[in-house]
Amino acid sequence: MNSHENSWLLFRGNEARSGIFPEKLTRELSLFWVIEMGPMISSAISHNNIVYNSTITGRIFAIDIYKKKIIWQRELGSPLVSSLLLYDNLLISCTFNSWIINEHSKSHEKNVIYALDINNEGKMKWNVQVTGDIFSSPCICDKKLIVFGSLDSKIYAIDVRGNIIWTFNTGDSIWSSPATNNHEIFIGSDDCYLYSINLNGGLNWKRMLEGKIRATPSLMKSTNSLFIGTHKGIMYCLDQSDGSIKWKYETCKPILSSVAISKDHIFFGCSDKKIYSLNSVDGSIKWKYETGDKIWSSPVITQNDDYEEGILYIGSLDSHIYGLGIESGKLNWKFPTMDGIESSPCIVKNKLFISSKDGLLYCFSNQQKMDQTLTRKLF
Repeated sequence: MNSHENSWLLFRGNEARSGIFPEKLTRELSLFWVIEMGPMISSAISHNNIVYNSTITGRIFAIDIYKKKIIWQRELGSPLVSSLLLYDNLLISCTFNSWIINEHSKSHEKNVIYALDINNEGKMKWNVQVTGDIFSSPCICDKKLIVFGSLDSKIYAIDVRGNIIWTFNTGDSIWSSPATNNHEIFIGSDDCYLYSINLNGGLNWKRMLEGKIRATPSLMKSTNSLFIGTHKGIMYCLDQSDGSIKWKYETCKPILSSVAISKDHIFFGCSDKKIYSLNSVDGSIKWKYETGDKIWSSPVITQNDDYEEGILYIGSLDSHIYGLGIESGKLNWKFPTMDGIESSPCIVKNKLFISSKDGLLYCFSNQQKMDQTLTRKLF
């Protein structure tokens, strides 16, 4: 399964992590429904009219978009902070046991990668244990490898039957999620290196950048470019082939947001509270927009040749969801939630899904309709 109009199968929408949806939404979305699930920082995914998300409290939910109800849920018992991956009817989730520290903490235990069967109400198909906590959101590479990083400083590749095929050691913890062009795998580490790994787990190249790398790389096929921000506040454009630096742009605060790519411009959020649009060729700034707090969410953009201006959607720790014109940088739409937003939007079938630390999963639509029963707790 590849991401298309009816599917958003992994963090950032596709394996290149480009964050683009080639359809249009109205400039001002309406709230279609909202469902209480528990505090979330992971980003939603969707397929076949079902949206999936996981909570910090260790639960996974499957929600029917049009019936507006939970059709099944699974309690895993360990914090889930990385986003889910859906491949071949398997829902892949990864635990972060030490996220919540209390007298019942499982931080001394190994973490687990679970594969749940979406056709059997989330019944477990297999699980794999690793030594480190997992913040990195898994990626499917070459339709056969599930790849993710861990705080034990390793990159793991697991096959779709749950066998560890290879591991690769870096010099520090890995918070970054992998991106792939299905020939190479790209991922950052707290050792300040951006790595290019082949599908057999061998090193192609590594490039030292200024600052820890906790954002997820985004790939641009047409120019063979890779975009990545660092904890020192520098956005880089690298060549995918050899890691050479094409350009860099400096902000004043850490960049944890990943890049969305649209034709000749890129977009990202920053801890300086701003959303940036840069020229993808030379890194020159086109516009920036300031929100009320840090931005750790990654933007998603909608763009259609018949639409006069695409829209960028992103969350902020100021508890608002924003919709900006990608050409102008002007605010078109803004929606308040009740807590900070670290997750990133998911867009399928002209609906936008985003979760908040307020415990609610929000669904917005072009339709002027809102379900009063499911939204009663919000108001």
